[in-house]
Amino acid sequence: MDQREFMRQMQELAELGRARDGVLTKEEIASRCRDLGIRKEHRELVYAYLAEQRIHVPGYKDKGQTAGEPEEEGKAAPEDSRYLQIYKKELRALSVPSPEEMEELSVRLRRGDETAVPKVVEAYLSRVVSLAGRFRGRGVSLEDLIQEGNLELITCVNMLLGNTEVVDFKKAIDHAVRSRMIELVDQELSITDQVSTVLARVNLLLEATHILAEEYGRIATIEELSEFTHMDCEEIRMYVDLSQNNIELGKGE
Repeated sequence: MDQREFMRQMQELAELGRARDGVLTKEEIASRCRDLGIRKEHRELVYAYLAEQRIHVPGYKDKGQTAGEPEEEGKAAPEDSRYLQIYKKELRALSVPSPEEMEELSVRLRRGDETAVPKVVEAYLSRVVSLAGRFRGRGVSLEDLIQEGNLELITCVNMLLGNTEVVDFKKAIDHAVRSRMIELVDQELSITDQVSTVLARVNLLLEATHILAEEYGRIATIEELSEFTHMDCEEIRMYVDLSQNNIELGKGE
C-alpha cells in the first residue's frame, strides 16, 4: 500500500476511535488491520499510534508510561537479563543524594569543580535506566539503551562542567539522554520493513514533540525537532505530511 494511503487509513482508524468516546478494542483494530494487510507483529505499532492520538486500547500498556508491565493481557512482562538484574541491584545499593546535596553538586559543577563530575554521573544513573524503559521493545535492547544513555550522560555532565549558562542541569541531562535513545531507535528502524518504519517513525516523532513541548512550554520548531531526533528536516517534513499534520510543528522566528 502507498505510504500516504496507509497513513490515511490510520487516521480514519483514529477518527473511528474518537467517534467511540476514545476507545477501540483490539478486536476492532485486528479486523481493520487484516483488511489493510498489517501483520500481527505490527499491531503494537498501531496501538502506540492510537495511544499518541489519545485513543485508549483496552489491554494495551503504553511502554512509555508503564515500563515493565505486561503489554497484553495474559502476556508476561519481559524479564531483565542476568546482567541487568545485577546492574539494577548495584544501583539500588548506591546512596541517593538529597535535593540539598544535588544542589550543592550543581553549584560545584557550575564552578568547574572536576571532582563533582563522577558524583553527578552516579546520581543520574538510575534516571538513565528509567528513561531507557520508555523505549523498551522498539528494536533496541534495554542493555544497549542504558549503555548508550550512560555514555551520553557522561558526555553531557562533562559539557556542563564550568557552564554558567545552563540553569536546569537535570533538564539538560534528560534532553541529551532522551535524544540519544531516540537516535538509536531511529537507526534501528532503517533496517526494518516499510510498514514498521512508517508507523514507528511517526510514533517516534509524535513522542518527541510531546517531550519537547513539556520541556519548552510550546510546540518545537522543525529545526529543534531535527536536532533532538537527529533526523533531517526533509525527512521530518515527509512524516509530518504522511501523518496528515498530526505531528505539530512550531513556527521559527
